[in-house]
Amino acid sequence: MSFDKLPHGWKFISLEDAMEAIIDYRGKTPKKTKSGIPLVTAKIVKGGYILEPFEFIANDNYDSWMVRGLPKIGDVVLTTEAPLGETAQLTSANVALAQRIVTLRGKKGLLDNDFLLCALQSNFVRHQLESRSSGSTVRGIKQSELRKVSLPVPPLTEQQKIARILKSLSNKLVCNTQTNKTIEAMAQAIFKSWFVDFDPVKAKIRNEQPEGMDALTAELFPDKLVESELGLIPEGWEVKPLYDIAEYINGAAYKKFEPNTNGLGFPIVKIVELKSGITDKTGFSTVKMPEKYKLNDKDILFSWSGNPDTSIDTFIWALGEAWLNQHIFKVIPKPIITRNFLLSLLKSMRSVFAEIARDKQTTGLGHVTVKDLKRLMVALPSKELLAKFDDAVSAIINQQFNLVKQTQNLEKLRDTLLPKLLSGELELTNEELTDES
Repeated sequence: MSFDKLPHGWKFISLEDAMEAIIDYRGKTPKKTKSGIPLVTAKIVKGGYILEPFEFIANDNYDSWMVRGLPKIGDVVLTTEAPLGETAQLTSANVALAQRIVTLRGKKGLLDNDFLLCALQSNFVRHQLESRSSGSTVRGIKQSELRKVSLPVPPLTEQQKIARILKSLSNKLVCNTQTNKTIEAMAQAIFKSWFVDFDPVKAKIRNEQPEGMDALTAELFPDKLVESELGLIPEGWEVKPLYDIAEYINGAAYKKFEPNTNGLGFPIVKIVELKSGITDKTGFSTVKMPEKYKLNDKDILFSWSGNPDTSIDTFIWALGEAWLNQHIFKVIPKPIITRNFLLSLLKSMRSVFAEIARDKQTTGLGHVTVKDLKRLMVALPSKELLAKFDDAVSAIINQQFNLVKQTQNLEKLRDTLLPKLLSGELELTNEELTDES
């Protein structure tokens, strides 16, 4: 890919000259509430999308806060620091804009907002953002420098076609993400009913048949709750530390081995790879490490360090062989439990882990330690009931993995097409320029 010579009719335009609006709320701090107007912060702009907001401002404060400009559907948001260069597009105008977020709107007839999003995601623009940024601890970009960033701008019809191609992939990715959440919620609902709320046990106490459950499975639940250090649990279930039911393998410190950026060897998986997949910023290593650090598809990974709200989480690995970096546990179930039970258990405890990490939070980061895993207790059912749970959720969890795998492949395709389309290296025919499909 090269931007040295643009195709006929293309031109470089500074971001300042291409914008109808640049809305910047840096220097202001909103008063946050537990409900109201969703607040778009840098924390939730990830991988081209806006994650579900978890911070809000009061409806009554909206007009007094949003005095620098109001967002519109289709506007592009760009994070200006911590992290720098994450982008997404607004699908609702009913949002408030936080610090470290700049909202951009292309000039009508000159720059299509969908194309603007694609351009900002290109390495060509990202490198400019990095080179114009400043700061010793946290890199950020001033608005004066942001305005100087240049964009490759083709004729409007080509912009729209390029954006349609890339956005069709992005829409599929969004659809996969939403479907994945629905599927995960299905598995988690069964887990919560059986192993957290003990609904089948409570039904049997009332001399009722557990709802939606066959008789053979229902027989595996007791008809009594007994006191334990966790409170009331089903009779006969065993209480064990979370640490004792699995092996937790922390990754290696690959900085010692000078990872390469040429794609040689296996990718090194850090927390950013768990969120965004393998990108041009991913390091690779040819150093032969102990087998325990090797990742394969369907491995369970638990990121124990980072932002409590966005990084402390459980993931299924789906990108094949890789090396595990530190700050992430590869979690291997011991024979007393099953993989599906362990995966569902860790996902069900996300809020617990977040709270633990939040209590230790320094400079925005928190962590969950081995000591925490040893003191967290869980109730374990019989092996027969675990097998029934596997029967109930294995198809759901396999579908979830397949979606994750498909999503990763779509992201790789998008990232391959993006630079070729934005540089004009991949030319579009006249038919493609007019095709709306």
